[in-house]
Amino acid sequence: MNTTSQTIKVWDFPVRLFHWSLVLCFAVSWASADLFDAMQVHFYAGYTMLALVLFRIIWGFAGSTTARFSHFLTGLRPTLAYAATLFKPRPSNYIGHNPLGGWAVVIMLALLAFQAITGLFSNDELLASGPLAHWVSGDMSDTISDIHHEAFDFLLTVAGIHIAAVLFYRFFKHTNLIATMITGYKSLPNTLPTSSLRFGSNWRALAIFALVAAGVSALVIYS
Repeated sequence: MNTTSQTIKVWDFPVRLFHWSLVLCFAVSWASADLFDAMQVHFYAGYTMLALVLFRIIWGFAGSTTARFSHFLTGLRPTLAYAATLFKPRPSNYIGHNPLGGWAVVIMLALLAFQAITGLFSNDELLASGPLAHWVSGDMSDTISDIHHEAFDFLLTVAGIHIAAVLFYRFFKHTNLIATMITGYKSLPNTLPTSSLRFGSNWRALAIFALVAAGVSALVIYS
């Protein structure tokens, strides 16, 4: 028996469900726009993505310890210190996100929020348009649509970098991020303090998402 390590819960169910739901929404958004030209599906995937991102932002303040921005966002010095050790082949022994991963989360949330919001004002130059496209002029909607398309191409690049980083951690740093995001559990040294970890209620998360989803739905339906 290995007494130098412990297997502990680091990710709550809402964070894990959010993560994989977001992956699914992103894949559907891409496929519905670039492969099948199913714009109605694309719109609904975008609405869902917006609700998910808004939920994650709120959960970053009201959720579990490891989900909170205050837990995983660090200053410049510790972030650079971690970056200096990035190419050393040893496990990433952090409870939750490491310093670079924490900032990557914020960047991804910002990019996805921007993508979803611009989609609300976009059009496909044919029949389909976002629910808020009528709030702006036709020329402005066309401009936002161009930005939306370019931003999505950039997001695809960012997604590719994210996948590469996951593989890098799996095979070079010997840290299985995918398994942890599925099960919620991670093997960590016994020396790491874990007694302060607190996990938010699944019911609270459901209530937050329900309110956010209702807000997004109201915006889409009544705009």
